[in-house]
Amino acid sequence: MNYTGDGWAVGLDGSRRWGTMGAAGLFLTTCDAQGRTLVLMQHRAMWTNRGGTWALPGGACDVGETPEDTALRETWEETGVRGQDVEILASLVTSTMDLDHVLRRRPTEPGDEELLTQALGATDPRAELQAHPITHPEHGGRAVFGLNARFWWEVPDHSATRWTYTTVIARAQHQLELNATAESQDLKWWPLENLAQLDLMPEFAASLPELEEVLAAVTAGDPRQL
Repeated sequence: MNYTGDGWAVGLDGSRRWGTMGAAGLFLTTCDAQGRTLVLMQHRAMWTNRGGTWALPGGACDVGETPEDTALRETWEETGVRGQDVEILASLVTSTMDLDHVLRRRPTEPGDEELLTQALGATDPRAELQAHPITHPEHGGRAVFGLNARFWWEVPDHSATRWTYTTVIARAQHQLELNATAESQDLKWWPLENLAQLDLMPEFAASLPELEEVLAAVTAGDPRQL
């Protein structure tokens, strides 16, 4: 079946994380004229997961990608920062969750239009599907409307047992130009020492002390295994 990495991972407690194959983000640093370490921060759009908080650019790992691939791709898509302008220093898993299942997103096909007739004609497809769910008779997927303003099937898969979020630590030689997309309210280079002043995404806030420690180690040339 043709799936993407987009979709929800559902934990044993019912909580959800984005990315059926895990997710990754880029902890991109540089220095200002005063020698302070700056971090590229994203003020997340309200419609996104944890909207309104500040976190790293990133997203779901896709088929065939490494976490590093994902972090660079998502950062380019969300900020305009190119992978060739970034030097990767280290990668570490900063969040994990044991899973009950994942909801893999499978693209709809032309032959599915008859099943989706009612939703296709709705003014608000999301609300229509919430009020009148549609289930595919063969693979059991539930119809959803979202990514790229199109319809998808969410197909339950109980083979996935663990979700991980990988933070990729990297640096740029200078403050790169930033171009926000609809996923961001704002993008800023923010002093590392002042990150606590922001309304941080809780998961990112919890990982920040470890990220600072690893960043200090790799920039000091610490040979320890990361």
